[in-house]
Amino acid sequence: MKKGQQIVVNLIIFLLIGGFIWHIATSINRNEVLYADRDPATEEVFVSPYEQIASFEVPDEISRFELDDDKLYIIAGATVYICQADGKEIHRFPISPEARDIAVKNRQIYILYPTYIEVFSEDGTQVYGWKACSELSDYCSFTFTDEHVFVTDAANKNICKYTLEGSFVRFIHSPRNFIIPSYAFAIENRNDTIYCVNSGRHQVEMYTPEGSYMGSFGGPGGQSGFFAGCCNPAYIAFSPEGELITSEKRNPRISSFERSGNFKEVYLTARMLGGGNKAYEVKAKENLLYIAGKNKITIYRIKNTVSL
Repeated sequence: MKKGQQIVVNLIIFLLIGGFIWHIATSINRNEVLYADRDPATEEVFVSPYEQIASFEVPDEISRFELDDDKLYIIAGATVYICQADGKEIHRFPISPEARDIAVKNRQIYILYPTYIEVFSEDGTQVYGWKACSELSDYCSFTFTDEHVFVTDAANKNICKYTLEGSFVRFIHSPRNFIIPSYAFAIENRNDTIYCVNSGRHQVEMYTPEGSYMGSFGGPGGQSGFFAGCCNPAYIAFSPEGELITSEKRNPRISSFERSGNFKEVYLTARMLGGGNKAYEVKAKENLLYIAGKNKITIYRIKNTVSL
């Protein structure tokens, strides 16, 4: 074979091999993107059971909030804002920065920090507080039963149980180990069952107040009823009827589950929530959802129901 012909043949072989490699690479990337971003709720025409009816803003970005007795308790910056359910401010008071969570129990406001808890009256007077049981703690979220506080610790990968007065009771460990790549370590109580996010495993785990493991639900996946991306779900809450509500980040969406863990439906998708990649904290009251994003609380109502 002449030298010129050999060069042409080699060039053709090179192009064929290069084209094959490009086809394989793009096919893999396309499949990965489809898996990572796939949201069946938006592949078809998604119709939410909720509609937006109102919103209001506070001066700083909201880190956490609570809904209790028709009042909203909002941590934004280094301030707690107490508002009516429609957003009208009632009172505000300063707190230390880096607060991680807020809750209301027995007309007292509990503020969670990485290594301690403070308790305030509604006028902002500090009543008492206590330090974490470990100096290496990095607290994320907390919930309450009638007599105890349950706090998630991202540093030690456990749940710490205290009395309401701050006396340490015990550690609760996951039999599958908590994997917490970020601070997505939400916890809630419903009828004396403790629901805790194991976000690295894309699941919600259930415990008795004594710390016995009861099971889990969820798993990794882009389809409805599963949790995609890193560290999901980010937040959980309960409806008055007892449905578990989850909030995810990266491709934000709000979904609902039965208390047993059976998936029910998607409530809100990223487009309705306002986009971005951060999770939106959610609270429920009667036929309403309160959603926090940036410095705004947005209120959604089940369609065809009476407003506030």
